Amino acid sequence: MSEGLTHIGAILTNRLGLNSSAIGAGRVPRAARARMRAVGLDDLEAYATLAAGSEAEIQALIDEMVIPESWFFRDVLPFRFLTNFARVGWVARPSRPPLRVLSVPCAAGEEPYSIAIALEEAGLSASRRRIDAVDVSVPLLERARLGLFSSNALRGSSPEFIARWFQRTPEGLRIIEPIRRCVHFHRGNLLDPQLLAGEPRYDVVFCRNVLIYFNPASRDAALANVDRLLADDGVLIVGHADGLDGSKFTLAAEPGSFAHRRRKLGGRPEPPRPLPPPPPPRRAFADLGRLATAEPEPSPTIAEAPAVAAAGPGEQAASALDLARERADQGDYDAALAHCERNITSRGPSAAAFHLMGVIHQAAGRRREAERCFNKAVYLDPRHDEALFALALLADCRGDRASAAGFRRRAERALRNKETAHG
Repeated sequence: MSEGLTHIGAILTNRLGLNSSAIGAGRVPRAARARMRAVGLDDLEAYATLAAGSEAEIQALIDEMVIPESWFFRDVLPFRFLTNFARVGWVARPSRPPLRVLSVPCAAGEEPYSIAIALEEAGLSASRRRIDAVDVSVPLLERARLGLFSSNALRGSSPEFIARWFQRTPEGLRIIEPIRRCVHFHRGNLLDPQLLAGEPRYDVVFCRNVLIYFNPASRDAALANVDRLLADDGVLIVGHADGLDGSKFTLAAEPGSFAHRRRKLGGRPEPPRPLPPPPPPRRAFADLGRLATAEPEPSPTIAEAPAVAAAGPGEQAASALDLARERADQGDYDAALAHCERNITSRGPSAAAFHLMGVIHQAAGRRREAERCFNKAVYLDPRHDEALFALALLADCRGDRASAAGFRRRAERALRNKETAHG
């Protein structure tokens, strides 16, 4: 590695706390080359000198490093948890101060706007909620404030949901003004000990799919910041790959919600708190994503449970993917993959099974295996938009912009065809 590239990597590690094995070895050189072209330099050492002496150039380099890949209601269960949490803790208790929620990082706004919609659906009025959203990237924050999105950001959403919360414009789908107004965007760094200094603490902090990219020291600093910003009885929601083993947080609800609270004093973990009762039937929110197409029916008590015949092979195979998702949510990736294999053995290869295997491998940090599974999913179903979007992101991560663009075009075409079929 050249001396210039070493200096650039040190700058980014200092600012972003990146774990090079998590982001991929080629990400820093690609970002540096892109900025060199932008400023008209062809010598890496000269560019390293420029970056070291220019705060504006460091910010531009950081912006180049960020490759956002998010969509509305990404992983449904955290938002379902938030909806129920708000209904029980705030809607049912109108004398409480407003619910405060933080989304960090917030990318182009998909997550904080999803939070705003979830709270609206919970029945919590705008005056009784405060949503702050933080990101290190200035261009992403500018996009987020505009509230404009492509169909890519709304993958899996029903036409009814889109019609309720978005306006179609020549530039794209714009989030409706009442939702846009209730999200407050800020530029900030999760590693900055002064982040949001002076702000009241938050009842819920979404900090998803970012801890995995930090080196150990930066991860500790980020969690210390989260601990400072979170209310004493607050809830931290992380991503599926952001395991919190060894931290002061412990699971507080069903595994798929990724909701955590602080451990009790003395290090003894609190028992997981069950989700509050499900809300009454909702409008478009219940259609979001594959996991929320229908509310689960209440389980009968043991005394009421009717006798049922043993499940046949087909039923067992159908439940294998549900078990795989459950094990993956708990971080038991090997068991989750074994359930997927059982499904394939019983029912034969399917796009759904291989897509889920790809997601599990990705959560475990095995990118090559994830890509292989996503490709198999697309081979079996060329219109599988989620697998296509996943392949686009993986291509982006290894610097193959042409392949990434091709996968995104195919995925967006699949989404348009799906919307037409449902319309």
